[in-house]
Amino acid sequence: MTDRREARRQSIGHLQRLQAEGVGAMPMTQQAATNETFESAPIEAAPESVAQSGARTLADIDRDSQACTLCSLCEERTRVVFGVGDPNARLMFIGEGPGRDEDLQGEPFVGAAGQLLNKILDAMGLRRADVYIANTVKCRPPRNRNPEPAELAACRPYLLEQVRAVAPELVVVLGRVAMQAVLETDAPLGRMRGRFHDWDGTPVACTYHPAYLLRKPEDKGKTWADMRAVMERLGLEIP
Repeated sequence: MTDRREARRQSIGHLQRLQAEGVGAMPMTQQAATNETFESAPIEAAPESVAQSGARTLADIDRDSQACTLCSLCEERTRVVFGVGDPNARLMFIGEGPGRDEDLQGEPFVGAAGQLLNKILDAMGLRRADVYIANTVKCRPPRNRNPEPAELAACRPYLLEQVRAVAPELVVVLGRVAMQAVLETDAPLGRMRGRFHDWDGTPVACTYHPAYLLRKPEDKGKTWADMRAVMERLGLEIP
């Protein structure tokens, strides 16, 4: 019990320090869109507020997250699922939260949805090692339910630090829950697809979660259209 209380004290101190440094929020504004299609403007580097010099490394952030007890999700987790991939990736994917397989292995997107994500990346000419993958919460919600607002808020500083450490040129959010959490909106996913959104200088594309596509494969074509727009924005060769 003493160890848990000390870990919680350290986690709360970490959160307060991050908030004091201005990490607690990243404002979102929506970029203009034409006929609900993605812009094709070239990528611009993220501003200093996102890719700031002196930002902590992913290893530093990961170490702190392993001891986190800021919300009740810590009570039933097997492992903290921090993130995986290239720490200097141009492209970052953000999902909702870990499932059973991720909780056991400590790596995001390793179950059936992860296998589909791997196929999407392969179709883009990319590997998992070429991108960075994370979730809005680092611990598995019980019975794979959606993360609650307090849980998302507790994990948000870790996610924001991850984005700052990686400094991707573009972020793809996977699914409604991740989209609403990242962009701080109640809008439906369908309304947010088809255009890029500005997240404090970093372009964000919204698409369906691979788990949703497993249930509704007829929407895979829409996701591929989203990924083609992402590839065009990054200057990648489109098959």
